[in-house]
Parts: sequence; structure tokens; C-alpha cells
Amino acid sequence: MKTLVIHPEDPTTEFLSVIYDGKGYTIITGRHIKLSEMLDAVRNHDRIMMMGHGTPHGLIGYSHIFMDKDFIKLLQTKDCVCIWCNADVYVLQQGIKGFYTGMFISEINEADWFGIDTKQEDIDYSNNLFVYLMKDMIESPNILNEIKSSYIGDCPIINFNNERLYYRDEESVLNYKDILDELTII
Repeated sequence: MKTLVIHPEDPTTEFLSVIYDGKGYTIITGRHIKLSEMLDAVRNHDRIMMMGHGTPHGLIGYSHIFMDKDFIKLLQTKDCVCIWCNADVYVLQQGIKGFYTGMFISEINEADWFGIDTKQEDIDYSNNLFVYLMKDMIESPNILNEIKSSYIGDCPIINFNNERLYYRDEESVLNYKDILDELTII
């Protein structure tokens, strides 16, 4: 499977590079990329892995691209891996399939925001466990089940994050669109 990684340069998310390091994937890290170049890159790959800091509107650093209708249409035809805070909102709203995260605590200030009393060591342990498991399981057809059953421990950060790991297949996307269409009619 030909894979494109979109991971904006950011020292606070550098730990995520373990997931794709040495895999031979095409990698985009620069923040100054033209929409046409991004569309060409996505068009020429089967799986699109997107990771870093983000919002319900996409990855920070590429928000104008992530809201582009042509970009979204292309993503809808690909197998995607979306690892950023609140990627779940983006995935559901845009009708994307693949593995994705909800709110994902990777920094101490995020844990504080959610009222989780923790130490930097717990954050580092959670981040490292997650990326090494993802690196090993990224090619698995059962990635969600494998990650959720392995990314466990006596750590409130891991428990929080594990509850916010998801996967949507093609059928789930179609069913969701049908539900939205019914709601629109009412």
C-alpha cells in the first residue's frame, strides 16, 4: 500500500515520527505547501496518514487545505489514519474512513485541562507506548482492536486516550451519511 504521511514540523509532536520512521512512506512535513501539490500527493497514494496538533477542522498548519472541498473528496476515497486532537469530529463530518483519534493527551497542559493529575513521566510513557505500538501495528487490518488491547496500563493518560481511539470502515461511513440525510429531511 502506497502511503503518504502529512505531519507538520513541530517539536512537540516529533515523537509521532516513530510511527513512520524507516517505513519508506512519502512524508510531507513542511508547512508551506501549495494546495495543488497536496492534492497531487494525496491522489498518488492509497493511504493517507495525518498527524500532529489539530482541531475539528484538521491539522494545524494546513487548515486551509483540510477545509478544501477537493481535498476532502480525495480523502473520502482513501484509507486514512488521523492522529490529532479532535480528529473524530473532522472524520465524522467529512465522511472519512480509517483509524482516528478523539481528544488525545500528549502534553501535560492537556492533562491539566481535563483535570487529570499526572506527571511528565506518565505523558512520556503514554506517548512512547502509543507510537511504538502504532509502528508495529500500522499495517494490520485489525488495527483498532490490536491497539486498544495493547495500549493499556496503570496510567490515567493511557486510559483516557485509549477510550478515544476509533475506526470507521466504508459501511460505517455510508450508514452515517444515510442517518444525516434522514435528519436533513425532517
